Amino acid sequence: MGAVPLLTTPSRWPLIGFYATYFAVVGVWIPYWPLHLTSLGVTPQTIGLLTALTQWMRIPAPPGWGYVADRGSRYNVVVLTCTGSLVSFGLFFLDTRLDWILGVTILYSLFHAGPLALTDATAMELSVKHHWDYGQLRLWGSWGFILCSLGLGPISDQLGLQTIPMVILLLLLANLLCALRLPRTPNHAGQHTSIRTLFARADVKWFYFSATLMQFSHGGYYGFMSLHLQQHGFSRTLIGLLWAVGVVAEVVLMSRSRTLLDRVGVTRLLTFSLLLAAVRWSVYATTTEWIWLGAAQLLHAFTFGAFHVASIRRVHDLAPIQARGTAQGWLGALSYGLGGGVSMALSGLVLERFGHETMFAMLALAALFGTLASWRAATLFARTGIAP
Repeated sequence: MGAVPLLTTPSRWPLIGFYATYFAVVGVWIPYWPLHLTSLGVTPQTIGLLTALTQWMRIPAPPGWGYVADRGSRYNVVVLTCTGSLVSFGLFFLDTRLDWILGVTILYSLFHAGPLALTDATAMELSVKHHWDYGQLRLWGSWGFILCSLGLGPISDQLGLQTIPMVILLLLLANLLCALRLPRTPNHAGQHTSIRTLFARADVKWFYFSATLMQFSHGGYYGFMSLHLQQHGFSRTLIGLLWAVGVVAEVVLMSRSRTLLDRVGVTRLLTFSLLLAAVRWSVYATTTEWIWLGAAQLLHAFTFGAFHVASIRRVHDLAPIQARGTAQGWLGALSYGLGGGVSMALSGLVLERFGHETMFAMLALAALFGTLASWRAATLFARTGIAP
């Protein structure tokens, strides 16, 4: 397939629709899919195994699909993985045996972990080319997650848990339709960059290491924050409110991310966000006063929102154009896959043995080491002439 030039003035709406529908699926999968599995008689221990498999598939899948995309058509691979997600999820409707559910979960997770990093690469390329704000595209994913995670509760209460698979299937169909409308980017099939070459520079290694530590610091938070609050007497309403504070702060920052990047700089924003993460987890480790927790939740704007946008931009700037799909895939694999997955497993062990305070102290320490790694990357970036 020959190279297809970038559209002169591509529409943002397919990208907005892709992010909204992709994370709407996640907003249903995370809180409600375990409930559906429970209704099928799956035990909590097995649900934990299935959840872990979904997380660990995020390690090989993004760089693997990125490798394929960089040697062919990124657009075609996005459409392929979205189609694979839809078809493989449909297999859940055919059988409810445990071995079937296990196999389909692995297959679905391999496909669904594929298109996001590739779409991020396209969205950032177009944002740089047409002076868009990448954060204003990506924030629609947050809205999709919020609307589905909140809205499906009352619907499933009225219509039953059997609605959950159908809702996910319809959202996956909508995601595929959006993917079909995504702008096509030039192919670079004849220009290969090996993984060894991609990670040859020390500044690149330190950057990826800092990103891995940042998501490691979030793993225990995502997995056990609600349990921590519940055990300290917080109502479900107040727990939900605290989560909402963080997401709203994230959306507000993403809506102004381009201005922030221009004024602060990518490297400084990465390091500053990691430092704020260390502060945030230290607050959770030392107090359960709601006013301090609420203030710390506002830092989610930086520890997730700003750091994510700056990371995607940093990979865009560092990676050769013919390897951006692979590079973005490795960012997701190492940070969200490896960092987040190891953190969830280790945080559970620390929580059970030493308590929430020690767990959050561990997360704060990880973020502090990540700050040092980011500072080291910044020093090396300065030597190679990369803007702060």
